[in-house]
Amino acid sequence: MRPLACLSVRVCVVSLVVGGVFACAEGTAPDDVGAGLSTPKTTKEPTEPEGESVTVPATPDEEEADGSAPAKDAGKSDASTPVDAGADAAVVVVDAGTDSGSVVVTPDAGACTKAPPSNVCGVAPQCGCAANETCDVTNTSTGAVSCVLAGGGPQGSVCTTSNQCAKGLTCQFGACRPYCGNAGGLCTGATVGICYAPANSSGATTPNLAVCSIKCDPRNPSGACASNTCLWFAGDQQSDCNTPGAKTVYQSCSSLVDCAPGLQCAFDPLSLGNACLRWCRLGVSSDCPGLFESCDDVYGANAPVVGGQKYGLCR
Repeated sequence: MRPLACLSVRVCVVSLVVGGVFACAEGTAPDDVGAGLSTPKTTKEPTEPEGESVTVPATPDEEEADGSAPAKDAGKSDASTPVDAGADAAVVVVDAGTDSGSVVVTPDAGACTKAPPSNVCGVAPQCGCAANETCDVTNTSTGAVSCVLAGGGPQGSVCTTSNQCAKGLTCQFGACRPYCGNAGGLCTGATVGICYAPANSSGATTPNLAVCSIKCDPRNPSGACASNTCLWFAGDQQSDCNTPGAKTVYQSCSSLVDCAPGLQCAFDPLSLGNACLRWCRLGVSSDCPGLFESCDDVYGANAPVVGGQKYGLCR
């Protein structure tokens, strides 16, 4: 049964921006958001997280990054880690094409292409560091890289610094993920999607910093994202692991990063505002057990399809 608060007609004033999480080089947004949040049928889109959004939307105060200036070069140190872009950093696609650099986590073999200006090691492919280290961008202003001590966290797992991630992975948007060599192209591998360049609060990208989105199931995020959430960016038909929000089903929201795992922030007709809605499989009534609930085909042709099953939202 839906909460009684949702059955009363009320108007929620929300700043809505229809955009995409992955921005195009020209600065135009894809047909929907974040790497692309497409505009759901008969709905208005909530503000997308500012780090995975094609047009860089204004982000609510509670989602803003710390706003501080880019970190100074941490230098080469086991403790040095890049400044986390955060769940709401904006993503800007700087180029298009096919990804030419796959992440290599094995010991160096052959020549190593080192990243300027520090020229200490290479990020995509990984090279130049010890067997227990990752080549990581440690200066978000210049793009300087250093060898940092790697941890044990697999792809998609929760992190706050790259030291928690396995060799070859960096921490971005609260999840361990691989570097890639061509922002705007596709990453190499069945478990990753588009290659994109995170941007800071002013919209600037960092040299050498391009990472892969992670393919995940928005209805069941744990398989690829551990305790992180899986966001769906409909405009680009991309999923990605991200830091989960705390809001539960039918609570009001203004951004994709507001909701707990298994939920998506979208327009709710009963409350006339944006709410955290449960993902469901179209045609499977048991996925929406609440009174008056049904699984709506909210995203149409831009909906996620997992295992041949198209997804919608309970509302």
